[in-house]
Amino acid sequence: MKRTTLFLLLLLLVGTYAGAQNRFHEVVYLKNGSIIRGTIIEQVPDASLKIKTADGSIFVYPMTEVERITKETTPARQRYTPERSEFSHLRGYKGFVDAGYQFDLSGHQANSLEIVTSHGYQFNNYVFLGGGAGIIYYTDADKVMMPFFTNFRANLSNKPTTPFADMKVGYSAGDLPGPYLSLALGVRFAMQGKKALNLRLEYAVQNQGWDIDYSINGSHYYYDDSFTVSSLGLKLGFEF
Repeated sequence: MKRTTLFLLLLLLVGTYAGAQNRFHEVVYLKNGSIIRGTIIEQVPDASLKIKTADGSIFVYPMTEVERITKETTPARQRYTPERSEFSHLRGYKGFVDAGYQFDLSGHQANSLEIVTSHGYQFNNYVFLGGGAGIIYYTDADKVMMPFFTNFRANLSNKPTTPFADMKVGYSAGDLPGPYLSLALGVRFAMQGKKALNLRLEYAVQNQGWDIDYSINGSHYYYDDSFTVSSLGLKLGFEF
């Protein structure tokens, strides 16, 4: 009986100790305000550290970006959320692919199917700057345009689900070439790592025109015709 009691007491103590251990985790505070919670699996003094989060993601940071490292308790009901890791460190290369349909607002029968891609640098959790290209197919006119643009994007909060603003400025080549501008507001939905889905409402302006250069009976004529198409539409995107 005594042996059974001692054995049960030992199991209770081991379980209590293990539970106490599980309630502690390491927390890395970065100088940019981000917080990463997990287990430090490698640390090189004055050089870098590697931390593994609850979902298995591994992040590496130079020590020059680290403000402090602490051990903190984890409440029993606390669960892993994207806010603690996926959206904690977006800096570096970033790519986007967006597709959708634009409805003509200018009366030129210029509804269009569009797909665009942008690639560039994410400076922090908020600011992206890059460039890209796309294909615009005007379904009524059976015309194709290829915009090339500079892309600026700003996330408006440091949350897994955040509103964002997007602007593209450039020039379109193709059947009816001309300057191109796109302004959008949307919502970003964080996924694992740096990936995310986004949904945006986009207003676009495309100046279109063509030059006609011809001769009749030895006389030379030049004709320039241009017009502006404005449109409003929805795009679904993926970032990586």
